[in-house]
Amino acid sequence: MRKWLLIVALVAGFVLLCSLLFSQYDGGYGSYTTVSGDVNGDGAICMDDSIQIIWHLWIDGRTICLDAADVDRSGVVDVNDVIGGLRHVFYGEVIPDCPVTCN
Repeated sequence: MRKWLLIVALVAGFVLLCSLLFSQYDGGYGSYTTVSGDVNGDGAICMDDSIQIIWHLWIDGRTICLDAADVDRSGVVDVNDVIGGLRHVFYGEVIPDCPVTCN
């Protein structure tokens, strides 16, 4: 019985974690200022920002802050922005610190 409760708790935790990581940004925050690379506007540049860009580009075209998603400041959001965000997270590479306004 305890084994089943543990399995159910682990599955519920995994589902909750996935829903938080892959939740769609709906623009409900209004206008806010963030930095380049903070795609979801949570105040931190982390792996889920690059995941949001991947979902925007190849999965479902979800609405994201395009100005913050342009990590390399090239003017377009593409795979280079995903790689730049992940290189920042894993290797500590510098992202141009430029404030952006998102709607």
